[in-house]
Amino acid sequence: MALPPCDGGHCNTVDPEIQAACTAAGWPGGTPVPTRDINGVLCTCPCSCLAFGTMVEGSNAFKAIETFVVGDEIMATGVDLDWSPRPVVFSAGTTGASRQKNTVLVRYQNTAIAVTHDHLFLLAGEDKELKRADRLTTQDRLVSPDGQAVEIKGVHIGEYLAGFHHVAATNTDPIGEGLEGHLLNTNGIVSADYAVQVTALSQSVAGFRADRNESAPVVGSDEYIAAHGRECLQTPELPAGFDGQSAISIASVNAADADLASGTFIPAEATLVRVPDDACSFLPPDVAEAKKASPKRSFSDATSRELAENLITHHRAFYPDVTYHLDWASTEVNAYAWVENGVRHVDLKGGLVRDMDLEIEGVSLVLAHELAHHYGGPPVGGSGLSCEGQADYRGVSVVMRKVWFQEHYFLMADPAIAQMAAFFGVPNSPTAPGGSAGCAHPAGACRIATYHAAVTFTGKPACAG
Repeated sequence: MALPPCDGGHCNTVDPEIQAACTAAGWPGGTPVPTRDINGVLCTCPCSCLAFGTMVEGSNAFKAIETFVVGDEIMATGVDLDWSPRPVVFSAGTTGASRQKNTVLVRYQNTAIAVTHDHLFLLAGEDKELKRADRLTTQDRLVSPDGQAVEIKGVHIGEYLAGFHHVAATNTDPIGEGLEGHLLNTNGIVSADYAVQVTALSQSVAGFRADRNESAPVVGSDEYIAAHGRECLQTPELPAGFDGQSAISIASVNAADADLASGTFIPAEATLVRVPDDACSFLPPDVAEAKKASPKRSFSDATSRELAENLITHHRAFYPDVTYHLDWASTEVNAYAWVENGVRHVDLKGGLVRDMDLEIEGVSLVLAHELAHHYGGPPVGGSGLSCEGQADYRGVSVVMRKVWFQEHYFLMADPAIAQMAAFFGVPNSPTAPGGSAGCAHPAGACRIATYHAAVTFTGKPACAG
């Protein structure tokens, strides 16, 4: 589901054009932008880093990050913390208050800073190490501009309503061993400028240990929660006087953007979707629980998330009477369909979208299955929605044909079935086993045979009920 990343040099070269595309499309920071490097490989370049309103030290005073323009002077240093005014050589970002997904909120002292997940902070210690925001823990220590260790009081993942901006200081030459001129005073702690971050996309820079960052659990993931608790998903507990030190406000519940003020952080737990007990699920509970152990993409994998959201946008054009949810913060490996107060719902859980067995085609099949619960016809279950085998058959035979035109149907359906065979751990075979599941979930081999029958219009197998 994820495209391979570009090398840092390519991203750095084309960043102004990428930023223009992000701005024109209204994309929030961190949105994957497909481009093509000199080798012809498709790749993604992000738009990133600091939330609007983040105070950064200029040569005369602190200024909001978004107010710096090329030619301004900004206070910069290397790991030696010998500060001096340097020119801003690059400045770009999003416009207005868009909802920034996978925002990391770091609490320290009596304030906080909101950044995209890939922002790099300098850590205290002899190693002079840089660490990604989405790998920080409360055991780490940040660095103040005068070299003092700064305790991290909390690390939280969620969504943030704001624009995001980045700057590069000093020059665009290769980064020196001491990061000279590329570390900034960002709201009282030291972090890297955009030049360092772009370079770190594909190669080592001084202080950045890619192996340590990649092996560390991502904030919000099951591994991170097991090691550090669920506080990273929950509403931050703010100290007295916090509002006077930070422009950040906290929402304890999710809401539409129009109902939230700019600068509002929505913790991941507030975005979780409540599914009623009588909802139809793509997987039965025992299989869904077992699939939690299968390999997953990163919790902060922006490409998987954007692809799933674009699938929903595409399907909404054909099935507009459904309320769609992408419950990204959930680690559950499942999807659901239900009717509540006369409103049809479809919900994709984050654990399913991040499963390594599924690409965009497989997730499309899951979405088609859930829509077919609503529109697949009889036989139906106690909830009034189509039974599981019927949703499998009508999802591939009707829903996918409706949303993917002519040959594009086969380009989606065939890979989707192969991915589902891997997902269920069964052969990709059109031969149906015996028995009948009734209205319940058929066995994996039967579901694969049902998908093949749907493609060829040879009728729903008996095993599918």
